Amino acid sequence: MTDGDNSLEAAAQALAAAQDALHVARRNLSAAVVTAYRAGVSVARIAERTGKDIVDIRNALAATGASRRT
Repeated sequence: MTDGDNSLEAAAQALAAAQDALHVARRNLSAAVVTAYRAGVSVARIAERTGKDIVDIRNALAATGASRRT
């Protein structure tokens, strides 16, 4: 590798972009989980549909303070 090779910088930028996309995707999933729960979908069904564990769904709901009330 030489100083003119910018593969490290390119890889770091790609990683940062992927981390940003992951953050957005997690936020969107959390919002969808809360919306489904408030619409009356059971935690077990949400977990089944998302491929997540029931504990993960309960944690996401607890983190947002979600309840069935709108």
